[in-house]
Amino acid sequence: MMHGILPMPEKVAFFLPHFGHGGAEGVVLRLLDGMDRTRHTPVLVLQRRQGELLARVPGDVPVLALRHPRPPRCIPELARLYADEGVALAVTMTNAASLYSIPAARLAGTAPATLVTEHTPPSSFLPEAKLARLRRMAIRLTFPHATLIGGPIGEIGADLADMLGAAAPEFVLLPNPVVDHVGPMRPVPDLARHVVSVGRLAPEKRFDLLIDAFAALHRDLPDARLTLHGEGSERAALEAQIVRLGLGDAVRLAGYASDMDKVHRTADLFVCTSRREGLGNAIIEAMARGIPVVSVDCPFGPRRLLRDGRAGRLVQDASASAIAEAMKTTLGSQDLRRRYVDAAFDVARDYEAKAAVAVYQATFDRAIAERRRAR
Repeated sequence: MMHGILPMPEKVAFFLPHFGHGGAEGVVLRLLDGMDRTRHTPVLVLQRRQGELLARVPGDVPVLALRHPRPPRCIPELARLYADEGVALAVTMTNAASLYSIPAARLAGTAPATLVTEHTPPSSFLPEAKLARLRRMAIRLTFPHATLIGGPIGEIGADLADMLGAAAPEFVLLPNPVVDHVGPMRPVPDLARHVVSVGRLAPEKRFDLLIDAFAALHRDLPDARLTLHGEGSERAALEAQIVRLGLGDAVRLAGYASDMDKVHRTADLFVCTSRREGLGNAIIEAMARGIPVVSVDCPFGPRRLLRDGRAGRLVQDASASAIAEAMKTTLGSQDLRRRYVDAAFDVARDYEAKAAVAVYQATFDRAIAERRRAR
């Protein structure tokens, strides 16, 4: 009996500036871990071979770094790499990487498909970007040549459609693969005092606002504690703020946490005070482990994740006093925290890795097929 020959898996290249801690890098790591190798062979391509997550890349995934990481020299080098590696699809997860990858794919003789993903609507970060007008012009010139554009929220597709008009490629909704599983449900404690947050110590996360809010909470609940997990440029300023407010015994900057389960085991409340969140992976991680969430109503993810306040406390007024009151109310009510946790489990299930990776791989196949039809 003759058996058919199975098709060779298609090579998919993920192109990133580095592989340090971040939401986009976390999504790629989940994809590298979970992809079906009989369908796609992943390769990780970096502008610079650096980042703490490199140690967690699966052993069968090649990691390639550019010799000339800066533009414009990175573009022809990336084009040669795509051609030499036989890449069928180039996937990007950051705006800058997409601006280099799209022209590189067009220069490569093999003309791989391109899947451009954004995790925040460009209109929300372009005003703060370096050379914002030049970046906007580059998006208008390059993005129409992408095979598909994707992202975790529909606002990204609408934003790019406004920017690109009829030239905008089709947008595909791609759920972030955030957690392996949801639960199990843990007991909701009667006494809750430990507040945590996770993220880069960067201005857009507004941890200074969270510390100010916690200072107000601490006056009413002197046994409350705050732990911030992450690293970044704002560490020195936050340390000085903690000292100035006399919170040295109550607030801890714990650095990057490699074991999130350990973080969640000791947490009673997760708080987000960001200026913006494309989705909010750290919120989803907390929800999946039964940690009630308080978040400011910032663009774009928190309102969606907290189901307009049914799956967590949504704070409309991003002031220290309003955030402090929301934390105090939530910490003080076991019944309220239990209701939030019950509703949050249903939300977090939408971001379990296995199902999300399957959506990504179906999109990979579609992008490759569309590019080949267009040749």
